[in-house]
Amino acid sequence: MVPTDTAERQQEIEWQFDIDDLDAVESWLRERAQAGDLQLRFDAPKEHVDRYYDTPDWRLFRAGYVLRVRQVEGEPAEATLKSFGTRKDGLRRRREINEPLSLKRAGGDPIQSVIRARGPVGRRLKAVMGKRAAHMLRRLFDARTRRQRIGVYQDGARLAEIALDDVFIAADLRREPTHFQRVEVELSSDGASNDALDAMAAFVAEMRAARRLRPAADSKFELGLRAQRLRPAFTPDLGQPRDVGHLSDDPSISKLAYAALREHFARLLAREPAVRLGEDSEAVHQARVATRRLRAALSLFRDYLPSAAQHLRDELRWVARLLGEARDLDVQLARLAEWRADDALHALDDVIALLTRRREQAQVKLLRGLNSARYERLVAEFTGFLRDDACLDASEQCMKPARAEMPGLIRRRYDKLRKLGDAVAQDSSPSEYHALRIRCKRLRYALEFASPLYRKAIRAYLPRLTALQDLLGLLQDAHVAIEEMRRLSLTSQHELPAQAIFALGEVSQRYAQQAEALRAEFPKVYRRIKGKAWKKLWRALE
Repeated sequence: MVPTDTAERQQEIEWQFDIDDLDAVESWLRERAQAGDLQLRFDAPKEHVDRYYDTPDWRLFRAGYVLRVRQVEGEPAEATLKSFGTRKDGLRRRREINEPLSLKRAGGDPIQSVIRARGPVGRRLKAVMGKRAAHMLRRLFDARTRRQRIGVYQDGARLAEIALDDVFIAADLRREPTHFQRVEVELSSDGASNDALDAMAAFVAEMRAARRLRPAADSKFELGLRAQRLRPAFTPDLGQPRDVGHLSDDPSISKLAYAALREHFARLLAREPAVRLGEDSEAVHQARVATRRLRAALSLFRDYLPSAAQHLRDELRWVARLLGEARDLDVQLARLAEWRADDALHALDDVIALLTRRREQAQVKLLRGLNSARYERLVAEFTGFLRDDACLDASEQCMKPARAEMPGLIRRRYDKLRKLGDAVAQDSSPSEYHALRIRCKRLRYALEFASPLYRKAIRAYLPRLTALQDLLGLLQDAHVAIEEMRRLSLTSQHELPAQAIFALGEVSQRYAQQAEALRAEFPKVYRRIKGKAWKKLWRALE
């Protein structure tokens, strides 16, 4: 995950409540201002317009953010990216990233102003939308609000701001605008301590009880989408069936192949915006997994697909390498962050800083790849390939029943896994364990592709295979980390102090101990995929 500075990591903590009578709430607040240990300062009401934007394929939504441009009378316009965050009993926590805009320089056009922005919002938009950012944003809806702001202070320190909002959201032409009234209590960023949170939580509880406030069920963004009858979704036209869950009971082998490819290609594209944003390591991981499954499907079904499909497999390998470099650094940084809490490894700060810089470089390289003509060509070719279903009208081979073909494909992968696995011992080389891990993944993916045909039997067997793959994955991560720590020790001596070099040795030792423990556990986990468990699955496949 690419870190950001403190100004870009601001967390918004606020309570949101719906109310039928804002005047009654304001009256209660004015009475409350005369008593208690909190001071309330009332500003004059102002009106503002919020415009919400996204791309036609909902890239910002898929990256986990909402883009809003706010224009308040007498104040500069401001762009805000808000994450979806968490919501419980009226209390909402989410990330908020702000940047002032210069509408004059953009001729009064909010879209152009946002695109030209060079701060934290502008940078993220360009990353998510790519090189065609200026042509992609579209306005979703407007929300017009009359807001009464009330500052909350304690001993001169600002704790929070209360907003009494009267909101109108434009609806589609067939319906009246959506109108609602809302009370929001936002904790101040300069007063977001536990004491401030406790004080405001007690105040909010008192206000709720006095005026019967209802926790807001929907955000303004959600209400706006509903008013305009917009449904964020990413459903590219890749043909039918769109995934293995929509197959018939007895599909042809090529139908099964195309359904599996459509499912995982859609997953890769769905995670692309968050990968571009570079702030969610899980998105990078899931995109990498999608490329692996796509390559596995192209390999498994190669005899039932057009020969040109293997070119796509080569291009996916290139994407996987881009993702892999970033993912490996994410894994190392996450593990080092855990170990950093150990006093004996406090010198890891310098190592973490070095790997963080390399992760930023990997993100630049990843974005360069995703913005390239090569990646655009891959997406276009793969989309056309899946939509056309070229093989479905071609040969008799393509039309063979999946139930007749899949057992043989699965058996071959199981036999190859067993051949390698039975020869692996505790002192086997890391490359032998890694080769076995690859065989394990190939068998697992083949079973997952076939799961609609033998759902119960495969569901019972897969946890055993997954446990083996997880163990082998942790072992591979440990070996990769050991080599990386050693390489850093040798090549980064001019960048790291002596204490950090020593800490690298300690980290390598910990990874080595973890690897030994995993090797010792391997025989027990490996045995669980053989014997009765496999025989039971094979009987179901035959």
